[in-house]
Amino acid sequence: EILVQWMQRAIVQAHASGVIDVPAPILSRAFQEISRGVVDLHNVMKIKDTPFPFPYAQMITVMLIVHWVSTPFISCTVESSYLAASISFLVTAAFWSCSYIGMEIDD
Repeated sequence: EILVQWMQRAIVQAHASGVIDVPAPILSRAFQEISRGVVDLHNVMKIKDTPFPFPYAQMITVMLIVHWVSTPFISCTVESSYLAASISFLVTAAFWSCSYIGMEIDD
């Protein structure tokens, strides 16, 4: 909040001293964009402060465990056992990595 006030004061002082020589509508648009940025920042802060629902996180973990168990059986239909093992490992590791990234972002 105080940084926005400092920026607005600097713009007004620069306009009064002639450093910024622009018409008033353009200058008011600059103030409008600054205020929209502050509103967007407050909206992001509201989203960040909302906790992730615990039952939803538990359900995602259960679904990942089911996927982890069932993927090797499904990938057995592939002709090559090396290809089946690599597909099984890579897909499961990718999903768990996305899950752990999400947990880090939530903290």
